[in-house]
Amino acid sequence: MLIVSSWSEQFRADVGLKAFSQVWGGPPAWYIWLADAPGVYHLALIETEEKKHKGKNFYKAAFAVKCYPYPDGACYSSFSFVEQKLIQSRFFDETHTPVFECREKIPSDLFNVAVLTITMDDEANMSSFCVETLDILRSRYASKTNQTFPVLDIARKFVVDEIDRDIPGLEIAYPLFDCLMCLYANAGKQAPVQVQCSRTPGFEVIIERGKVSAQLNKAINGYRLTVHYAVADCYEQINTEPMQFDIEECGEAPFYKRTFPCGHFHDEEVDGNLPITINKNWWSLAHRHYVSELASSCGCH
Repeated sequence: MLIVSSWSEQFRADVGLKAFSQVWGGPPAWYIWLADAPGVYHLALIETEEKKHKGKNFYKAAFAVKCYPYPDGACYSSFSFVEQKLIQSRFFDETHTPVFECREKIPSDLFNVAVLTITMDDEANMSSFCVETLDILRSRYASKTNQTFPVLDIARKFVVDEIDRDIPGLEIAYPLFDCLMCLYANAGKQAPVQVQCSRTPGFEVIIERGKVSAQLNKAINGYRLTVHYAVADCYEQINTEPMQFDIEECGEAPFYKRTFPCGHFHDEEVDGNLPITINKNWWSLAHRHYVSELASSCGCH
């Protein structure tokens, strides 16, 4: 998807993709710069899995979604103390991404905002993209703590019930997911056949005497937004087998579920129940053709 996007400057402008760069060394990963985004995104492979479902092979890949917030952005102050300090330290360069030599020193649990899962069948007839996160990613100190941060060799005192991290997770993660859906629609010339969203009880992270735990919070919701694709002659299959497969894994029936057999998006009142706004370009870009501005598909001018 990213390679195809490099063929047309107009296409990148239309979907808000400013630049991307593969992260060399380690598992597959990419840095992605988007227009009007709260920061630079880091998409990194976590694990892969092969499953059988009703006689079909499905291949699943899970990716961690990180965001390195811009200091002048509205969401910057919602990141944790150590995340903010790292962003403005020697660990990040002028591209607003980790310095190559410092990447392994940054704790892996920092800057995470969501998980992206991609599932496809063995014939590439069916595919689904799913983003999972909380509307608020919150961490709280349950007791007075003098917390040390070895990565920066600094310390900070936290008072009882002080909130250290209060990130609007879904709001920050969705722009990347939106862009990826646009990229897939145009590269694969496929429009979504179904969009569904489920909601689960949310939680906050509690830090107390060096121990970390999760505590239910009724004011926080977990969301799982899934977009399904299929080739023209597989609509019935994508509307049954993969749907049930995903619901079983989630353990929560979707409160929003719309099917688009005509290959186009039409506004409906039910769309107002979603915590995000669906981008109509997921459908229109599947039918739009851009002229390549390159002399060859490998990127040479």
